[in-house]
Amino acid sequence: MTGKEIQNLTLVAPEPKFTGSFDLAIVVVNYKTKFHLKRCLKSIEKYPFSFGNSVTVVVDNFSDDGSVEMVAEEFPTVKIIPNKSNRGFAKGCNQGIQSVRAEFYLLLNSDAAVLEDALDILVKYMRQNPDVGASGGLIYIDKGGIQPSTLVFPKYSNLIFSRRNIFTKIPRIKKKMQELRKVPEHMKDVPALAGGFIMMRNKALSEVGLLDERFFMYLEDMDICKRLHEANWRVVFIPEAKIIHTWGASSNQNKEKSFFFHHISMYKYFQKHFPLVLPLNIALLIGLLTHYSAWFILGKVNGFSFNGDSPTFQDLNEKIAKPKEVKDVLDRKSK
Repeated sequence: MTGKEIQNLTLVAPEPKFTGSFDLAIVVVNYKTKFHLKRCLKSIEKYPFSFGNSVTVVVDNFSDDGSVEMVAEEFPTVKIIPNKSNRGFAKGCNQGIQSVRAEFYLLLNSDAAVLEDALDILVKYMRQNPDVGASGGLIYIDKGGIQPSTLVFPKYSNLIFSRRNIFTKIPRIKKKMQELRKVPEHMKDVPALAGGFIMMRNKALSEVGLLDERFFMYLEDMDICKRLHEANWRVVFIPEAKIIHTWGASSNQNKEKSFFFHHISMYKYFQKHFPLVLPLNIALLIGLLTHYSAWFILGKVNGFSFNGDSPTFQDLNEKIAKPKEVKDVLDRKSK
């Protein structure tokens, strides 16, 4: 797409904060993850987008760990939007999207790092397939393994299986959950993609709107993918595009609060997409709050957890996934 054509894409960013038109804008929302944010930005430098011009925008949600100063000092070409409060993930992403005009927008978690050709692979595929509204790829967990990055839409019938909960300790329920969250081995159209690594087309966003800011964090990815499908846009998983992710670098700073937001966002999702089933939604809210209370009590009594504690920096080295491409990104000695 030419610069003039990108300039005409005004619905997403009618009055951009930053001048210029770009083929790709990488939006990174940060909340107190200075170390991981540095790794993220270094990975973008190491494996840059090569099919046009790009820009990286960091939206900082009032971190007090020196994140903003670090970006300004060490990454002078990165655009920074420092918020005066924690505005949440969805609102932060929208700030980043609206701050710059681009053909494609990549939402990338601050605790993630792109691997070789990941940016090029997604853009190339979306340019070759103009009916694709969103794409994403494979997510390595830096403790080892692969993170579920393809998602199923929550329904009343599958809610207990769609995400880890206190019942997934039961083998039969755990097996069903693993089946629902299994990552495809090949390129595939999917219901939804994880919001920490998802590329979206400007034209698609102009049609369906930006992330719904009623979701402070969690479920905003499900919601926008559902809206894309309803507008006949495809959502595609491309495993050749890869990142590495420290799962929960932000959320694990306050697990109780983060998990509470997930429960509230789940209720809001059902209330938004199934508004006529009010009695069932009220029962769902009671069930979600009961589940959160049980999880909270179990956690205080015996340390019950779903994802475990955040790895230390040393653990990140010792437990790193084996592929060389992953190890190359995690250079802890860089200054």
